[in-house]
Amino acid sequence: MWWGRASGPLSPQVAPLLTIHGGPGICHDCLEPLAALGADRPVIFYDQYGCGRSDRAVDADEYDIELFVDEIAAVRETLGLDRVHLFAHSYGGPLLLEYLLQHRPVGVLSVTLSNTFASTPGLSRGWDRRLAELPDGYGVALRSGPHADPEAFSRALMEFMARFIFPGPPPEPLMRSQQHSGAEVYERMHGTSWFSPDGLWSTWDATSRLGEIRVPTLVIGGTRDQCVPELAKELGTGIPGAEVVVLDAAHLPFFEVPGEYLTLVRDFLARSDSDR
Repeated sequence: MWWGRASGPLSPQVAPLLTIHGGPGICHDCLEPLAALGADRPVIFYDQYGCGRSDRAVDADEYDIELFVDEIAAVRETLGLDRVHLFAHSYGGPLLLEYLLQHRPVGVLSVTLSNTFASTPGLSRGWDRRLAELPDGYGVALRSGPHADPEAFSRALMEFMARFIFPGPPPEPLMRSQQHSGAEVYERMHGTSWFSPDGLWSTWDATSRLGEIRVPTLVIGGTRDQCVPELAKELGTGIPGAEVVVLDAAHLPFFEVPGEYLTLVRDFLARSDSDR
């Protein structure tokens, strides 16, 4: 069973924002800055099955793409979210895209896809580029993993994080979300290595199906994001009528440039409300 919370009481007069975190399995805490949007509408957070405060499977084989896609539908049904805005960050993006493509849901007023991607092979090609931008030897250390040379891996990982995730000490909610993450979910869905995906998502590619999405969509990327800006532009090109904004930020723009980010999302949601 999943666990969730809302920033305020649900009301039939105001369409809430339902957030979908990434990881896989990193849990909702890293999205806490979005609670500031609660002045306009309820913001709903939930921990996906297998992480955070939600239940965990006895057998890791229970985790699969269909389960997490269906979970979005279950959250909406349980909370009675007949009219809703949907938001996804990072690995939450593939989940949201599959939900839209598989379920063809009604009552979705808008979609925000933040720092995410339309295919895992595309994500991996972007990582190749980012690793090549690091000092000599760092990319090899990260590809080799922590067991080959723990000191070299740690040094390289800190550099990667500072350049492409968040430029500074990790925000406390991010630390909390990592502490309560689901390692079995990550390994099963993404794989045993960050930069060499071999899990259930490893061959996923929705680029040829993006044209089927007919919902007002905002795509947000970052100039320094581990999800390289071309991935945001690919989503924007594939989804009819999508707006694309690439901020001067890394992978967590809601921490790095919160004022600009929240204003962007708030204005988009307001426009989507008035269009419906």
